[in-house]
Amino acid sequence: MTRIFLVDDHALFRESLARWFESQPDFKVVGQCSTVEEALSALTSGGFEIMLLDFELGDRRASEVFLSPKMKLSTAKVLLVTVGMTRAEVRQALNHGASGVFLKTNGPDALVDAIRSVMAGESHIDPKYANSENDHPLAGTNRRVKFTERDRIVLRGVFDGMANKEIAEQLRVSESAIKASLQQLFSKTGVRTRSQLVRVALEHFRREIV
Repeated sequence: MTRIFLVDDHALFRESLARWFESQPDFKVVGQCSTVEEALSALTSGGFEIMLLDFELGDRRASEVFLSPKMKLSTAKVLLVTVGMTRAEVRQALNHGASGVFLKTNGPDALVDAIRSVMAGESHIDPKYANSENDHPLAGTNRRVKFTERDRIVLRGVFDGMANKEIAEQLRVSESAIKASLQQLFSKTGVRTRSQLVRVALEHFRREIV
C-alpha cells in the first residue's frame, strides 16, 4: 500500500484526487494540506511514501519546500503536480530531490502510472519538458546514461517491433505511460525517432539492455 500526502491550495482538486485514489487498491491518502508550512511539517512528521506537491501554493511556490533542509531529511518521494513550470524551475526541482513533474492537464490514469513509476525508483518527467534535445531538465549534466528496468523493457519492446499498446500490456500500464517512457528515452539518449533510438541503444548501450 502506497501512502500518499496531497499538497494543493485548491480544496476541490485535493478532494477529487483523494476520491480517485480510493478506487485504487494499492493507494491510500493519509493526509492533505494547502500551504508551504503544512507541507514542511508533514515532511518532518512522515508517515507517507510520496507527497504530491502543487508548484503554485497561493502566492508561494513549492521551491520553498524542496529547497528546505527538511526535504533532504525526509525519506518520502516528492512528485510535483502542476499546471506548468519553466524548464529552469523543473531543473532546479530535480536537482534538489524531486522525483518528477506531472502536468494537471493529463488524466488521472496517467497520474496513477506516474506515481507507480516514481515508487519503482524511476523519475517521471512530463513529455513537455523531456522532448527537447537542447533544452530539457537533464541537459548539460554530461553524465553517462543509465537505463532503468522499465527503460530496458520498453527498449526491448521497440527492438522486437512491438507497438506501444503491446508494451503497455506487458508492463500492465497505460499506453500513455509508454509514450511518456519513450519521450524520456529520447531525452536521455538525445534522439528523436524510434529508429534512431534503436541504433543509438545498440551502438552505445548494448551492455545495458542485453
